[in-house]
Amino acid sequence: MSPPIKWYRSTAAAPPVLPSASRRARNWLRARLPEPDVRGRTMVLYSRRTFPRPSLQGVRSDFHGLFSEFHSVLGALAYGHAHGAAGVRVEFRSPLYAEPDRGANWWTYFFESAEMQLMAPDSNVHSRAELHLNGIITKYGRYGGFSDVVGGPLAYLYPMTHGISLPALNRLLAAHVRVRPEIVEEAARLVSEQFEPGAYVVGVHYRGTDATHTWTGAVTHYRTSPVPYQAYAEEVRQVLSAVSHRAAQVFVATDELEFLEYMRQEFGARVVWLDNAPRAPSGGQAIHLDRTLPVSNYQKGRSAIVDCLVLAATSYLVKGRSNLSDASLAFNPQLPYSFLPDVRSQ
Repeated sequence: MSPPIKWYRSTAAAPPVLPSASRRARNWLRARLPEPDVRGRTMVLYSRRTFPRPSLQGVRSDFHGLFSEFHSVLGALAYGHAHGAAGVRVEFRSPLYAEPDRGANWWTYFFESAEMQLMAPDSNVHSRAELHLNGIITKYGRYGGFSDVVGGPLAYLYPMTHGISLPALNRLLAAHVRVRPEIVEEAARLVSEQFEPGAYVVGVHYRGTDATHTWTGAVTHYRTSPVPYQAYAEEVRQVLSAVSHRAAQVFVATDELEFLEYMRQEFGARVVWLDNAPRAPSGGQAIHLDRTLPVSNYQKGRSAIVDCLVLAATSYLVKGRSNLSDASLAFNPQLPYSFLPDVRSQ
């Protein structure tokens, strides 16, 4: 029998939750790895790898997605500030988003600068030395990034629980990370053209193609089957019922074709979405891993950021466990939200 769907709403206090056995083991091991000496140095971040896991389709992902790396950058900035680093430089060259004609570092495709200064330049101190965080057996390196600084000891329940608050993340963003203006303009144009003036817009983010942990969820207490579409529709109705006297719309951001069609059937003309966002049938590969889609690596990343920014511009967010919609809350920390963790039980 499936467990009941339990939404967490940001207007309530986070319930007490014990970490899973796998998370406790992970936290125990990480706590025993040495902290890097970043004081006075520029921290150089590289694309992180995951431990290879064969999928049911026989395709492996050995790298993290865009918004996982985005949160790792924010965590590195917070860590650098706390430990006296001179700055942070991003060198993301993983193949998921790279395109030779746009340069080797795909971070610069989407954000204005790969160099983020934390200290005022001082030629009299050792502040120009670099610390390359690309080791293997290390807390922050090829396999371990700074995302846990953001997520905290229960990172798989973020943003319900967290290591850095959303307002603090927003301040880091404002100070150091700027989305390229052409992407910001595309998101603003979509909001202007599709959101009715004065409408109460519920943003919905459903990450379908890579949100389920199949049989491995049984040992890490993640879900082993997808959340029913109906659960999201019912939560949207719950939100809209409180503002039924106002014009209302539903903005749908999803990687799954069937979910978009389901929401259009449920909410009709009130549904708006990003037309050119790549989507795949349910049960397929995650968008950033699927090489059969007729879109470029750059477009995969750009459309994800546009979805993220548009979600941040809505009136209320209904989301599952996803770094993309987590980032929407960093861009707009005042945005109220409903969150459905990817766990089997609380």
